Amino acid sequence: MSDNTDGSGDLILTNAQMRMADQLTIDSNKLTGMELMERAGAAIAQSVIHCSRDGGRIVVVVGPGNNGGDGFVAARLLRKKNIPVTVIPLVSLDKIEGDAAAMIELARKAGVKIREETTADDLPRLKVWLSRSAIIVDAIFGTGLTRPLDGWFAEVVTAINESDRDVFSVDIASGIHGDTGEVLGVAVEADFTLPIAAYKWGHWLNGGHQYAGTVLSPAPIGISDETLNEAQSSCPAPVSTARMVDQWLIRQAFPHRKENSHKGEFGDLWIFGGSQGYTGAPRLAASGAQAMGTGLISIACPRSVYPILAASSLEVMVHPQEEAPWKGADTVVAGPGWGKESSRDLADILLGKTPLVLDADALNMLAGDPKLVSILTMRDDVTVITPHPGEAGRLLGVTASEIQNDRLNAALELVERYNTWVVLKGALTLVVSPERHVWLSPFGSSRLAVAGTGDVLAGLIGGLLARGIAPDVALPAAVGLHALAGEERGWHRAGQMEEIIVRLVGELGCS
Repeated sequence: MSDNTDGSGDLILTNAQMRMADQLTIDSNKLTGMELMERAGAAIAQSVIHCSRDGGRIVVVVGPGNNGGDGFVAARLLRKKNIPVTVIPLVSLDKIEGDAAAMIELARKAGVKIREETTADDLPRLKVWLSRSAIIVDAIFGTGLTRPLDGWFAEVVTAINESDRDVFSVDIASGIHGDTGEVLGVAVEADFTLPIAAYKWGHWLNGGHQYAGTVLSPAPIGISDETLNEAQSSCPAPVSTARMVDQWLIRQAFPHRKENSHKGEFGDLWIFGGSQGYTGAPRLAASGAQAMGTGLISIACPRSVYPILAASSLEVMVHPQEEAPWKGADTVVAGPGWGKESSRDLADILLGKTPLVLDADALNMLAGDPKLVSILTMRDDVTVITPHPGEAGRLLGVTASEIQNDRLNAALELVERYNTWVVLKGALTLVVSPERHVWLSPFGSSRLAVAGTGDVLAGLIGGLLARGIAPDVALPAAVGLHALAGEERGWHRAGQMEEIIVRLVGELGCS
């Protein structure tokens, strides 16, 4: 997990923003294009050595642009370390221009074994060269590719994928669109991907994440955080800012507790939920809030399930919802296991002035009631919706598959339509603010695909908000902790998550 000490976070850039950052660096005379390429190649060589499982030959497959130039630098530096390396160019070296051409000459002088230009007639020989490698470096195309791969390039990518060798992609797997993650006809199936200078959207969206393998931390090549931020803020994009969730951000959600603190200083959270057959959901949400150290937690439930919840909740107070004194709460979570019969209560909550997290059945009631939506969109207080793809589909009137095919734009559309913060759950959960600031969680596993884990997440978010943590910290921190818990082994029930999360908070050095 990335741990930024300066709090800048790991930015996610578009292709245009990355090009601007490169140009700003060059224009400022801080580094030349050659120096940027040299640093990128050095980072590639170091990472390839780290990722290679033995000391065998490294085969670098290079294309016509700067991605190929980076590959030539890496090959030269590997050769200097006496590591056997072969470069396979897919185009005539005479056609390569600019800084990349200069790097070819330096590689030759260093004694790098460079094959002649390969063509479709060389496919059998190419397959032999690939089979003799310990690891294949994909330096064919970078993030600038916008058209589908075909012909010889597509044949090479297929051969790489069929080689049964580890594959290391430079910046992004060749054949993946840098902005959308779309597979452009065919793409390299990488085992490792090393982003250059910053993450790109193509590492995470659509097919991009499946083809990236392990996405390593971005290689620092001398482009400052200030320049990356300037490029992101000044170059037009669908989002205002975008960054990854990291350890630094999670720790900001847990400021130091004074020794003379009392429970009243750590928030009063109310959870509206529970119905016949679904009494576990609000209890799981409460467990998430408890893991966040929330001072006071209460459940308001229909009277029909009040005896069950009251008898099974030790640290959590329980009230019939029609009698619940919730209006002095610091935050309300509404929806876990609530059923669809409480629309009047939901309307009353929406009209309140309390920060609000809407989950599960609260979302289902919204999707079927324009009057509730009208009240929601008029709210001035912090409001968070936490849909999974099915709920997001109902809220937008599309299928869950359509949500999954374009998760970022779906989250942005939810923000636009409902005027709320959005936590779009699923693999690589997205957090989006009403101002279109985006956080992406790179953590998680399929262990989270069990009943009740979403209820725990609603409680984590509500618990941090009740403690007074700002939403731009509370939401991504809660999402990150929840996903990290999903990576832990030894559990299979949502009810086990509270103890895991408490342990993770301690290991991160949080109060």
